[in-house]
Amino acid sequence: MRIPIHRVLFVATFLASAVASAQGWQPSSLEIVQLPRFCWAQFKVPGSDGPEFRISNCGPAANHYCSGLTYLMRVKKFIGKGKPLADLGRADTDVWYTEQSTKDYPQCSIRGHIADTRAEINQLYRMYGIKPPQRR
Repeated sequence: MRIPIHRVLFVATFLASAVASAQGWQPSSLEIVQLPRFCWAQFKVPGSDGPEFRISNCGPAANHYCSGLTYLMRVKKFIGKGKPLADLGRADTDVWYTEQSTKDYPQCSIRGHIADTRAEINQLYRMYGIKPPQRR
């Protein structure tokens, strides 16, 4: 029995989109290698056992920063119609959460990185004609 090629392609596309949907915010392998090395232990990259692969001295909630970077990466690669505002909002929320949770950790190893990411997110908001959220 021969199955028409368009049915095979439909099923393959459906399965690929189902996997991507189930993945949610989790970065793909290609995205992980583009993230800073301090995110790699969080995503269990083989051989990422040393301290350079972890966020240090930032408190227990700093792990949200890597998900924010994942969303930001997707915003910057967006090629569809419209604006990637949902992912920009997610990146903003994760970075804001990290900013708040690291306030009491002056020795946080990624403090400068967080500040640079905040500036980049705010610039993207302005580029899309939106005033960056003011949070307290």
